[in-house]
Amino acid sequence: MKKLQKVTFLFFLLLISCKNDKPDLFFDKEHEKMHQEDEKISEAFTNFENLLNKLYIESEKNPDKVLRKVDSLLIVNKNEKDKYISQIKPNINRSLHSFKAELFYKIGKYKESINELNTEDNKTGDAAIAYAANYVKLKDFKSAKSFIDSIGTCNGNYYALGNYYESIGDKISALKTYKYNLEEDKSRKHFIYYIWTQKRVEELEKNKPLLNEVFFPTGNPSFEICEICNVDNKKRHKITQLLIKMPENQDWSSTAILESPYDTGKGYYWIRVEAGNRELNYYVDQKTFEIKYFNPKTKTVMTLEDWRKGK
Repeated sequence: MKKLQKVTFLFFLLLISCKNDKPDLFFDKEHEKMHQEDEKISEAFTNFENLLNKLYIESEKNPDKVLRKVDSLLIVNKNEKDKYISQIKPNINRSLHSFKAELFYKIGKYKESINELNTEDNKTGDAAIAYAANYVKLKDFKSAKSFIDSIGTCNGNYYALGNYYESIGDKISALKTYKYNLEEDKSRKHFIYYIWTQKRVEELEKNKPLLNEVFFPTGNPSFEICEICNVDNKKRHKITQLLIKMPENQDWSSTAILESPYDTGKGYYWIRVEAGNRELNYYVDQKTFEIKYFNPKTKTVMTLEDWRKGK
């Protein structure tokens, strides 16, 4: 699981355990107990990722040995009885099979890689990219394109499509795809796929050789999709907790971050909160965490004090 996914998973656990209808009491006993349970699950998940990271490092020198270890881990996971590990068994199972698929791809056993991918029903997103990568290596470009078309909206989708066009020798379509991606995805310049796409455009415009493969998405926990996202998630967490405690948001049901400083270059987050039957918009300073009310219809911003006076 990539670090961004991990942060999202743990952040979700924290949110569902920490929401409280009482503004003056962040945790009651029940919520405290739930929080402790989630911490145990988080610890189990982190321990697994640490093990997986070690296996990735070992696989660079001895992939066959690591493949045998993964098979053993799959058996252990199937028979696992631990209270907390049992709750993440499906996650572990998916990660191990994905790891095997990745290892088989790296050592040139593309059919075996496909067999590992077939252990899951999902054929979209990263899984679709992985299938396409294998079929390109097998020169089955028709099957590869069918999986490229089924990727959907996910990190790396246009980069994978550009890779595919390069693999079939269509430089014009590859460049068109990459450039479209750069134009449409400006808000994600800090993501690795945006950076990789920029590099491919530079290489192709210099008439460097075309790629002969579609990138295989890695499940390495140490792989950074976004180098600043961990920092950003900490800020988002703090902002969410501040908003939940506001009296106006006590019927809080969801929080959506519409704009981030890392995407826009502005100094604040634009947050939309659903509370009861209302939608409330706020600007939150990324450094001071000062919260201001924002009216998207009139495009006006005011302090919470002034906003409350006018209610």
